[in-house]
Amino acid sequence: MGKNEKDEKLIELNKTKVDQVETSDCEDIDEETLFIVTQTFKALSEPTRVKILHLLAQEEHSVNQIAEKLSLLQTTVSHQLRFLKNLRLVKYRREGTTLYYSADDDHVMNMLQQTMHHARHH
Repeated sequence: MGKNEKDEKLIELNKTKVDQVETSDCEDIDEETLFIVTQTFKALSEPTRVKILHLLAQEEHSVNQIAEKLSLLQTTVSHQLRFLKNLRLVKYRREGTTLYYSADDDHVMNMLQQTMHHARHH
């Protein structure tokens, strides 16, 4: 067996191992989990949502307070909060006619804080 044949066999063996690992990893993730994970990363990939989550990690705020503190339109904040609420990343409580939003997922908030810490010290 020549050197090229050995290299080709080694390459083929490595491809097979990679395919097996990728297949077994994907089989362990059900479709719902995969969807939630990708949507969570999608939420964290948008700067406005990151700003909102960071603000809400500190304390609860109304839509108007968030809009004012982040210099955003109220409609923009409402739209982003709806997206985050659907993912259960934020929750709200009603006081009269005002809704106060706060962070609702410690795992994601911890991940966000760790990522911000990493970015600041990288």
